[in-house]
Amino acid sequence: MSTVMKLAHLETKMFFRDRLSVFWTFLFPVAMIWLFGSMFSGSITGPFSFAELFIPSWIGVNIVTTSFFTLGTVLAGYRETGVLRRYQSTPLQPWKILAAHTVQGTVIFFISAVLLMVFGMMMYDLELPLYIGSTLLALVISILAFFPFALFVTSLAKNTQAAAAISSLFLNLMLFLSGATFPLELMPTVLQYVSKVLPLYYVIQLLRGTWNEAPITEYGFEVGILIGISAVSIFLASRFFRWDDR
Repeated sequence: MSTVMKLAHLETKMFFRDRLSVFWTFLFPVAMIWLFGSMFSGSITGPFSFAELFIPSWIGVNIVTTSFFTLGTVLAGYRETGVLRRYQSTPLQPWKILAAHTVQGTVIFFISAVLLMVFGMMMYDLELPLYIGSTLLALVISILAFFPFALFVTSLAKNTQAAAAISSLFLNLMLFLSGATFPLELMPTVLQYVSKVLPLYYVIQLLRGTWNEAPITEYGFEVGILIGISAVSIFLASRFFRWDDR
């Protein structure tokens, strides 16, 4: 396990040296919340405020961006440039590499989540989750679902460009059709059905719900879906792991 943590520590240090990655992971979500807040914060109707709806949603979106771009695309780049092939000559097993990147992604994600939450508190009077233990558990379940899912999907790409294209496609689909940015009630009926095929839909339902309404025990269906995605994705990510791009 110490090998996994050492590799995770190394990858985390490398991440923070990349200014572009730091911008897209930490500053871009804050800018988007500010932009949407400028447009919608005074026009939200219903029992919940803009912050109570959008901050949990964008924390969910950050899970997607971290899993696909900080983890999946980076590993695809390592595969293309031969870094993973050099790892193959060491005692490192595939699961240790995947576990180390999962730990690294989790650390980066939680930093970004705290940043978003603090920004929401300062700018929009966001309060702490009503069921904070349930929200933390929901985040862990969501991470366990999305990280291996992204690692598997991007492992199918031939090169970094293909991995980035796949990541962008998944991100844009889920960003606009999962309810993260636009209310599902305003979408055509067919798109409302499509949204329920997307994993991010269940993440958002779980995070919004535990943040504002009820403990995680009331969201057994969403938890079950995400655990199912996690189990299948972990198996597939390990099964189709490749050391090189051949």
